[in-house]
Amino acid sequence: MTFLRKSLFSLLIGGTLLAAAGAHAAAVSNAVTPASDVELLPNGLLTPTSTQLSQPNQYKKAAPWRVGVSFAGVGNTWIVQMIQEMRFEAARNKNIAQFILVEADWKPAKQVADVEDLLAKKIDVLIIGPISQAIGAPLIKKAVQQGIPVVTFGAYGNATQSTTEIMAGGFVFGRQGGEYLRKELNGKGSVWAFRGIAGVDEEQLRYDGFRKALEGSNIKITNEVFGDWSYAKGKQLCENLVLSGQPVDGIWFSGADMTRACIDVFREAGKPLVPMTGEANNGFLRAWKQNNARSVAPMFTPALGAAVVRASVALLEGKPLYRSYFSSPAPITRATLDQYLRPELNDAYWMPASLPDAKLKELFRP
Repeated sequence: MTFLRKSLFSLLIGGTLLAAAGAHAAAVSNAVTPASDVELLPNGLLTPTSTQLSQPNQYKKAAPWRVGVSFAGVGNTWIVQMIQEMRFEAARNKNIAQFILVEADWKPAKQVADVEDLLAKKIDVLIIGPISQAIGAPLIKKAVQQGIPVVTFGAYGNATQSTTEIMAGGFVFGRQGGEYLRKELNGKGSVWAFRGIAGVDEEQLRYDGFRKALEGSNIKITNEVFGDWSYAKGKQLCENLVLSGQPVDGIWFSGADMTRACIDVFREAGKPLVPMTGEANNGFLRAWKQNNARSVAPMFTPALGAAVVRASVALLEGKPLYRSYFSSPAPITRATLDQYLRPELNDAYWMPASLPDAKLKELFRP
C-alpha cells in the first residue's frame, strides 16, 4: 500500500555532532528516525523507489491530528477491505482525533469537491487515491500550497507534488499475468482481455503491462471488455462471449472477481477451462484449487490502506520518508497456492493483509 529494514544510519538535526557530552545529549534528543527505519509494511512488502527524502521535522505537528482521505470510489471487496485496514490503523493511534474519509463514486467532479471540502476542514494531512493523474495533480498541488503533506495512492513520479507516493499493482500486475499467458500458450493463440473501470489510471496501467508482455508473440487479443472489476458484470460479459461461440485459448483479467465469475460461467456451460489469470483473493484461490484451474495470481495488497496511514503519522511526527514506495512481490503460483489460501475465511478476503488474525476471522468468517 511493509517496512523496509536496511542497515541503520544516523540522521541528526542541528548540524555536526559535538564531542562534548552536553552537546551530544542535546543532539540525541533531537534525533530523527531514518526513513529506512520507518516500517510502512513488514517483510519487505513495500520498497522505496526513490532516493529523494522529505526533510526531518518538515511536517511535524503537535497532536491531536485531523486526517482527511479522498478515495476515487468503492464498488469491489478489495477497496472495502483496504478501507477497513485504513480505519483500523487510524483507530489504533491515539494522536488521530479525526479520520475523515470520503469516496467520489468514480466521479471527477465529486472528487474535486471532496478534496476542497477536506481542505476547508483544516486537515493536517491529505491521503488521496485519485481517479486519475489529471484529476489528482491539481488537487495535490492545492493541498501542498497550503502547507499540507499529501500521501498519494499512486505512482506518478514528478507529475504530481505528492509528499510521498505508495502503490502496488499497475504495470507490474498486468505484466505478470501477460507473461504467464505467454508462457502457458507457448506464445501463440487467441485471448480475451477483461479490463477494469474505464478511465481509471490503475486500470490502464494493468492493461499496458499485459500488452507489453505479449509484444513479439503470436498471441492475439480477439475480445476486450470492461468488467468494472465486478463479479456480476464480469459474469454477464463472460456469458455473452461464451455463448457467442468464439474460440479462446486464454483469458487475462484485471481483477480476480471477474476471473472467478468466468470460471463459474465455463463450469455452468460445461466448457473446459482455459488458462485464466487471477489475483490474490481468497475466493479466487478457492475456485482455482477446487477446479484445478491453470492460473497465476499477482498480489495487490489491501495493506496499502494501513501503509498510507502509517506514512501520514510518520510525517506528522517529523520523520523523513522517501518520495515513493512500491509493492511488487512475486505472484502466487500453483506451487504456492496452499500457502496463501485461507479455507476458514470467506471469499471477500484479499491478501496479504495488515489486520491481525483475530480481526480477519471476525470480518471474513464464512
